[in-house]
Amino acid sequence: MRARNKIRILACLAIMIGAICIMSGCMSRKEQDRRNEELVAAYPEEVKAYLEEKYGREFCVNPKRRGGGGSPIPFASEDYITYKYVAYENEEDGYAFWTEVYPVSLEDKRIAEIEDNYCWKFVSRIIKEEFGARWREVAEEDTKIVMDTYSSIRFGETLDEDSEIKEAIESITVPALLDISIICPPGLGLSEEELCNELEVITNDFYEEYMQGSPHRLWVRVYETYTKEDFLKIEPEKLEQYFWKVKESTYEDNSGFPVELK
Repeated sequence: MRARNKIRILACLAIMIGAICIMSGCMSRKEQDRRNEELVAAYPEEVKAYLEEKYGREFCVNPKRRGGGGSPIPFASEDYITYKYVAYENEEDGYAFWTEVYPVSLEDKRIAEIEDNYCWKFVSRIIKEEFGARWREVAEEDTKIVMDTYSSIRFGETLDEDSEIKEAIESITVPALLDISIICPPGLGLSEEELCNELEVITNDFYEEYMQGSPHRLWVRVYETYTKEDFLKIEPEKLEQYFWKVKESTYEDNSGFPVELK
C-alpha cells in the first residue's frame, strides 16, 4: 500500500509540475507578445530618431505600415518580416521616401537594423544633371529628366548629399535597374536612326564611367511631348515620387505622367 501511495504522490507531483511549466510558458509567451507589440508600435519614433541623427535635420514618419516582407539580410529566415514606413522632410508635403525596419527575428521584434533611401533625392539629382549635360551636346533644346528604379533602392551608411555619382552607385546594396527618361519638347530635329546612335553613345559612356563592373543595369529612353504646353507640365521630382509609390498620383486615372508622350 505504501508503495502505491508513493507512486500516486509522485504522479500527482509530476502532473502539477507539468501544469505549472505549461502555465509559465503561456504567461511567458503572452508577455513576449505584449512586449513585441510595444516594440512595433514604437518603430515610427525609432525611425524618426534614426533619420534625424543620421542626417541632422527634422523628419516626420507616417506611423501606418506600408508594406515590407522577407529580408535579404543574412540572419533572415523564410518567414522573416520587415516593416516599411514613409518618412517626410519636416512635414507631409515635403520630399517623401521609404524606410525599412529589420527586427531581430520573427519572435523578437527588437530592431536589428534600419535602412532608408533618403539620399535618392540627391543621387538622382546629380545623375540627371550629368545626363542633361551629355544630352545638350547632342540636342540644344531644353530637357526634363525623370528617373525610376522599380525597387526600394538601398544605399550604404557612408552616402550623403555631397557624394559623387560613382560613389553613390557603388553604395547601392541591392542590384537595381536605373531607368532614365529624357523628355524633350516637340521638334527634336533628329531622325530615329540618329537618335538611337546618339543615345547609345551617351548611355554606354555613362555606364562605362560610373557603372562598369557593378550588378546594376541602365535603361535610357527619349520621349517628346506633343506640345510645348505639355512639356511645361512635366515635374520630374513629383513624377519620381509617384513612381516610387510614396505618394499617390493626382493625375487622371492615377497616371504616372500628366500628359501623353511619344
